[in-house]
Amino acid sequence: MNSVSFHIPGDPVAFARSGGHGAVRFTPKRQRDFMGLVRLAAYKAMDGAAPIAGPVELAIRATYLVPSSWPKKRAAVAKWRTAKPDADNLAKIVADAMNAIVFADDAQVASLIVQKTYGPLAGVTVTAISLDGEAH
Repeated sequence: MNSVSFHIPGDPVAFARSGGHGAVRFTPKRQRDFMGLVRLAAYKAMDGAAPIAGPVELAIRATYLVPSSWPKKRAAVAKWRTAKPDADNLAKIVADAMNAIVFADDAQVASLIVQKTYGPLAGVTVTAISLDGEAH
């Protein structure tokens, strides 16, 4: 498979530091749930194909709803989201969830494109492309 694309509807969730109680660490539920959605969408999109071998380009587009508190003029021209979460934290959670499904390890990601935009429907669209150009 040379490439795979999938979409996760709903609010994008970024990677967060694990919480803890003393020496016990845990992954926040919202993050665990989002990673599960990414894994499920990736698994369905791969349709039984083997993970991509070799270098991968990963493109992630996180779309957010325009805040309802914004004036209509501002909302009408809103395109790029510059508020938190950070783009690298969005990439980390998506790439980690795709391990062993789309690629063997997220270390294979040699090119990364992350976009944070505003749109009419919240969600995350992910595309992984083999940079080898060969089906594996």
